Amino acid sequence: MNPKIKTIIIDDEPRGLNVLEHFCAKQSEHIELIASSLSAVQSVSLINQLQPELLIMDIQMPQMSAFDVLNNTSYQDFEVIFCTAHNAYALKAFEYSAVDYLLKPIDEDHFNKAIQKVIQKRLSKDTAERFSILLHNISRLNNPATMKLCIHDSKGFTVVYLSEIIYCEADSSYTIFCLENGKKIISAKTLSEYESILDSNYFIRIHRSYLININHVKEYKKGEGGFVLMSNKAEIEISRRKKDEFLFRMKNIISSF
Repeated sequence: MNPKIKTIIIDDEPRGLNVLEHFCAKQSEHIELIASSLSAVQSVSLINQLQPELLIMDIQMPQMSAFDVLNNTSYQDFEVIFCTAHNAYALKAFEYSAVDYLLKPIDEDHFNKAIQKVIQKRLSKDTAERFSILLHNISRLNNPATMKLCIHDSKGFTVVYLSEIIYCEADSSYTIFCLENGKKIISAKTLSEYESILDSNYFIRIHRSYLININHVKEYKKGEGGFVLMSNKAEIEISRRKKDEFLFRMKNIISSF
């Protein structure tokens, strides 16, 4: 049996903290709640002193946000589950970094699933690397194009900049990432999953088998649906039903220069 996960929870709202404490108690088989705090400022010293394996924390708090807390802790070898009401850019940062989040009001089933994900992630022993990626992405919330993405593969994950991705290709239930340096990475996730994660301002599905980075489009060739020539000289077909959306997006990009 795996040892219990040493956990600290932080939420400036007493009701929110009570809910998290209640859910943690019901997960006592897996979680050892070592501290809870209503103060983001106090939580910094708690984290450094108690060295948790999991931090469950609200994002928007007085005096310090969750991001401020993470940037001020000297101890950083833990998993993080964020609790938030809304913040689209932040959600992208979490998804790109393979970090879990819970939308408020928190659903117990979603909480339990997040804990199960943490249990699986602890087996991969790459917590420090994911934490580093998370801090990188949080620092770039206002510029998603410069964020990094954890691409899940059979061995764990590979980290790339979004700008390095030329296109993604569906291969049955897998996704093939084609990168600027010519490298290809095969992910165990489907293309539809990546379509939901990757920022639609930069990535567009032009075919059931292709999701492209519009910043890597070099040429459009007319046809029933047409074709795009990508920066790596790959020629990719555009499905007829995706043609209008693609042309509209490209016109918006051109007009912004």
